Amino acid sequence: MTELSERRAIALTLHEVLSEIDPARWRDEKAEALKPKLTEVRARVQALEEPVQPKALIAALDAELPALDAPASDLRSKWLAFKKRMQPAYQALAQELRESSIHVPSLRPTNYARNLFHMTSATAAVLSIELLPWSVVTGIAITWAAFAWSCEISRRVSPKMNALLMRLFDRVAHPHEAHRVNSATWYASALLVLSFTHSPLLCMTAVAVLGVGDPMAALIGKRFGRVRLLNGRSLEGSLAFVVSAALVVFGLLRVFHGASIGVGAAVLIASITALAGAIAELVTQRLDDNLTIPLSVGAGAAASALLLSVPL
Repeated sequence: MTELSERRAIALTLHEVLSEIDPARWRDEKAEALKPKLTEVRARVQALEEPVQPKALIAALDAELPALDAPASDLRSKWLAFKKRMQPAYQALAQELRESSIHVPSLRPTNYARNLFHMTSATAAVLSIELLPWSVVTGIAITWAAFAWSCEISRRVSPKMNALLMRLFDRVAHPHEAHRVNSATWYASALLVLSFTHSPLLCMTAVAVLGVGDPMAALIGKRFGRVRLLNGRSLEGSLAFVVSAALVVFGLLRVFHGASIGVGAAVLIASITALAGAIAELVTQRLDDNLTIPLSVGAGAAASALLLSVPL
């Protein structure tokens, strides 16, 4: 096995372990099984040649692991604190591998504040799309995308600005976003592209599917996910994505487009767009799914509307 392949295998094993240390799926009995896996990871890291040893990961693994005999009230918090210490080291290793064109999944710990933010912003966006003049909607999309990319540029120019922005958005940001373009920036970019279609139907479905399906997939997948699919996703999470997104899109179609879209057509459009979003989330690797999901959903909505002769 080459050094790069071994480093990827180490990263994937560590991702599996750290994914188990999550507020939504933690069980105290998991601690006993996790310690040997972390010891194995430590040994494999030490066996790497000196020039390619991930120093930050070694330092993090050298820290004392939480004691298995800790009181039950402390065990969960101590393991969650351990994961928080490990996250920067894992992300550094993942970034090094990506620079060598080797993909490993990012850590996406359960973040209830982020999920709530997703759903709240989606609600505001849907109401804006459906109720405001289209010139205003386009103006909002342009302004938001310009602001988001301005922040990205400032983060690249100034490490202090990057640290400040990550602190400001600490409650809703994933750890890996300190080193990559923020998901909100990709989302703003996708909505900017969709706004130029001048189609409330396409934009509304794109916003609704991402705003509901993505957080539901994360919540259900983290808590109940057992059957693993691609890129760290689970069958349970993907099914939650499709069902929740389809139900919400169907309801919105009936509320805002009921005069032009019948029940049968609404069911079909909702099903196609929800499935398009779930597939986009499942197969997305190098891009951000906050970009690929809205664009895929918009394409699915356009295709189903044309098939049904529904006005866009």
